[in-house]
Amino acid sequence: MYTANSIRNVCLLGHSGSGKTALAESLLYMTGVIDRIGKNADGNTVCDHDPEEIRRHVSISSALAPLDYKGARINLLDTPGGFDFSGAVVEALRAADAAIIVCSAKDGITVGFEKAWKYCAERNMPCMIYI
Repeated sequence: MYTANSIRNVCLLGHSGSGKTALAESLLYMTGVIDRIGKNADGNTVCDHDPEEIRRHVSISSALAPLDYKGARINLLDTPGGFDFSGAVVEALRAADAAIIVCSAKDGITVGFEKAWKYCAERNMPCMIYI
């Protein structure tokens, strides 16, 4: 049982293919929620479970992945990075307390990164960058 003060909703944002779902998988694994890390290419990640997401190897809707860490419940909101699905990003941001903007070290600053930064700035939302 968690009190409202111990629940955090954290939105994962970034360009398509930047590693948002992979980060969610790693966090779930590190906190013991799952016992193996899934891969988008294999179609076995926690957040991309819809048949269309598995076929496309991309997120097409936001997914909720809860984990417990140091007495807090953290609800990861894994959002799609494709611009066709930006409505899902805005919806997730409304529920989020903070954001993690994921940036691919290989691709660098992308349009998706810039849009995520803008969304957070407009909402005065605390955020961090994960590379």
